[in-house]
Amino acid sequence: MDDFKVQNESVIEPPKKKSYTTLLALLLAAVIAVACGYLGSYLANLQEEEKVMIQKVDVSGTESNVTPAVEVAKTISPTVVSITTEKMTVNNFWFGPQISSGAGSGVIISENGYILTCAHVISGANSIQVTTSDGVVYTATVVGSYEDGDIAVLKIEAEGLQTAVLGDSDKIQLAETVYAVGNPGGTLSGSITDGIISATSRTISISIENEVGPYGLGINNRIVSLDVLQTNAAVSPGNSGGGLFNAQGELIGIVNAKSSGENQEGLGFAIPVNTAQEIAVSLINTGSYTPPNTATDGKGAVLEIAVVEIAPAAAHMNNREPGVYVQSVKEPCVGEKDATQNKELFQKERKIILELYSKSGTFG
Repeated sequence: MDDFKVQNESVIEPPKKKSYTTLLALLLAAVIAVACGYLGSYLANLQEEEKVMIQKVDVSGTESNVTPAVEVAKTISPTVVSITTEKMTVNNFWFGPQISSGAGSGVIISENGYILTCAHVISGANSIQVTTSDGVVYTATVVGSYEDGDIAVLKIEAEGLQTAVLGDSDKIQLAETVYAVGNPGGTLSGSITDGIISATSRTISISIENEVGPYGLGINNRIVSLDVLQTNAAVSPGNSGGGLFNAQGELIGIVNAKSSGENQEGLGFAIPVNTAQEIAVSLINTGSYTPPNTATDGKGAVLEIAVVEIAPAAAHMNNREPGVYVQSVKEPCVGEKDATQNKELFQKERKIILELYSKSGTFG
């Protein structure tokens, strides 16, 4: 009986060694779980920090290589002015004296008030006013105008003006970034548009309006050819005479025209600043400009032709066909060396012009 008791008690007693093993396993599992959680959190934070650092490096590297357009705008905007003109027509037979207004832009080239603009902006104007970027209005006088190059210089009585930094238009590259600053529409002064250089050399023809013809019959115009830069920066009427600047804020051209053809957008033109500067210096120093002799290099026009445009209403009242009529033909001045050759050429082309005279007739 005692033996059975002892044997029975030894069978039903729980094994103490197995309980210790289970407790140790649970404790080890808890330690591993905490360690894995901490390691995962550390790796996640480390990855986020690395991403932020890479982003900062990319941004700072980009800013160090490109001049912000905002900084360029701050530099070039104060150097461009708005121009408004008034022109009085006194020989209009049908309507009497009339006053017409015009608008354009200009670029300040000296601290004491010399302003570069286009000749067609101030052509025939009786009064000219200039408004600077800070809103101050000045009365301007014409220092000189060279219509064949469409460049004129104005003067206002001012000191301490911010001037444009002149670049080198001979170094302009295709697709170079540019900014056009001007007064589009004559009401939006200080407007800036951007684009690229579409072509570094184009030849265009523009019409310079001189005055209304006798008895108000038509407008006397001169057609001149210009070598210009082409850009797709948006320009509008009123931008003429304004500045075309490069990405460094240097003046590289004087905006003078926009293509007016149907279905043609992004065609703006500017006179290279090297050409404009050459003309402007001569106008300031002498009041006029004489271009280099073009007879020997085959460039430039052989004849100077003045035309008059007859509007339909005026043509009907005078029993004429509306259109453009030849008004005069002038032989250009040439050196003695080329005088004979150009005289012969002039006579040949004048014969063609005289035929146009006989077919169309002239006024005045």
